[in-house]
Amino acid sequence: MEKSRDIILASMMGTIIEWYGIFIFSSGAIYIADVFYPFVNPSIAILLTLLTFALGFITRPIGAFVFGHYGDRIGRKKMLLLTLLISGIATGLTGLIPGEKSIGFAAVAILIILRLILGFGLGGEWGGAMLLNLENFQKKRGFYSSFVQATVGIGLLIGIFIFMPLVYYLPHSLMVSYGWRIPFLLSFVIVIIGAFIRLKIKETPLFMKGKEKNRISKSPFKTLMKKHWKGVLLGSVLAGSSGNFFYFAISLLPVLFESVHKITVFDGLIGTAIFGIVDIIFVFVGGKLSDKNGRRITIAAANIIALIVIYPSIYFISPTYFIIFLTVFGIAHGLSYAPLGAMISEIFPTDVRYSGNSAAYQYGNSFIGGPAPYVSDYFGGIFYFLYPVFTVIFILIALYSIYRTKESMNISMDVEDLST
Repeated sequence: MEKSRDIILASMMGTIIEWYGIFIFSSGAIYIADVFYPFVNPSIAILLTLLTFALGFITRPIGAFVFGHYGDRIGRKKMLLLTLLISGIATGLTGLIPGEKSIGFAAVAILIILRLILGFGLGGEWGGAMLLNLENFQKKRGFYSSFVQATVGIGLLIGIFIFMPLVYYLPHSLMVSYGWRIPFLLSFVIVIIGAFIRLKIKETPLFMKGKEKNRISKSPFKTLMKKHWKGVLLGSVLAGSSGNFFYFAISLLPVLFESVHKITVFDGLIGTAIFGIVDIIFVFVGGKLSDKNGRRITIAAANIIALIVIYPSIYFISPTYFIIFLTVFGIAHGLSYAPLGAMISEIFPTDVRYSGNSAAYQYGNSFIGGPAPYVSDYFGGIFYFLYPVFTVIFILIALYSIYRTKESMNISMDVEDLST
C-alpha cells in the first residue's frame, strides 16, 4: 500500500477544486452579475447569477450515475483522474469567457454550459474521493473521512487568500473587468498538481478484492435501486440538510448582508474565511466524535445547532453578528460533515458503494442543498420571514430520518451484500 500521505492527498485534491470553485463563484457573484447580466437591474442580476450557480447541480446526478457505474465496474482510480480533469478545466475556462457586452447572450450560454460540465465532473468526484480513504483505512472511518470533508474549508481558504487581495487593492471597475477571472484561471494550477498526485496511487484494496472474487456488479445502479434504495433516500436527506445550511451560510448570508449595505464584500470574505477555519477544525472534531459516540448523534447535534441559529441570522444584521453567525454555522456544518461522509459510504456494499454514496450525496446536494441560495432568496423576496423556511424544512426532515435509522459506525465494509 502507498504511503498514507499519498492516499490522503490524492483523495483531497479534486474536492479542493470543487469547493474552491464553489467559493469563487459565490464570492464573485456581484461581479459575475455585472459581466453576464448587465441588461437587468442589480437585484435581478444577482438572482440570475444565483440561478446560474444552481444550474451546475442539475448535471451532478448524471455524473454520479456515470462515474458511479464505471467506478464500481472498472475501479475508483481511473474515475478520480477523469473527474479531476473535467471539473478543474471547466472551472478554469470560466475565467476566459468574454462578457455579455462583447459577445451578447452567447456569454451567458457558455457560462451555463461550463457550469453544467463542471457539475457532471463533480458528480463523480466526491464519492470516489471518499472511498479512496475509507476503502484503504477501514478503522476510524469517521476520522479518515474528515480529510476529504475538510477540503470544504481548505477550498474556501485558498479562494479567500486569492480573492481578498484582489478585492482590497482593485477598485470595483477593475474587479468587474478582469479581477474576478484570476481565481478561476488559477484552478488550472491545482489541476496539474492534483493529476500528478492521483497518477501515483493504486486502486483500493476492497475493490481489488471484490474484483478477484468476481463480485463486480454488471449493473451497479440497477442493483443499488433494487436492494439499497432506502440507503440512497436516507443519504440524500442527510446530505441535503447539511448542504442546505452550508449554502445558506456561505452563499446567501453574505449577499443578503451586502445587499442592505451592512457589510462590504471584503467583510464577507473575512466572515467566510472564519467559517472555513472553524469548519476545518470541527470536521475533525465531528469525525472523532462519530468514531466514539456514533454517526447519528453527531449529525443530529449539528442539525439542531443550525436550526437554533438560522432565524436569528437574518434578523440580527451587523458586521459583528455576521461573523458570529458564520462561526456557528461553521461549527454545525463541520460537526455533521465527516460522520455524514462515513455513514453514506458505510451503508452500501463494495459492488455498489461508488454508485451508492455518489447518488446519495449528489441527489441531496443537487435537489436540496445546491438550490438553497436561489430558493431562499426567492422566498425572501416574497416575505422576509420566509428566507430560512426551505432550510428549516429539511433540517427537520433530517432529524426525523436520523431518529428512524440505525447506527452505521460498526458496520464492516468488507462484506458482499449488506442487505443479507
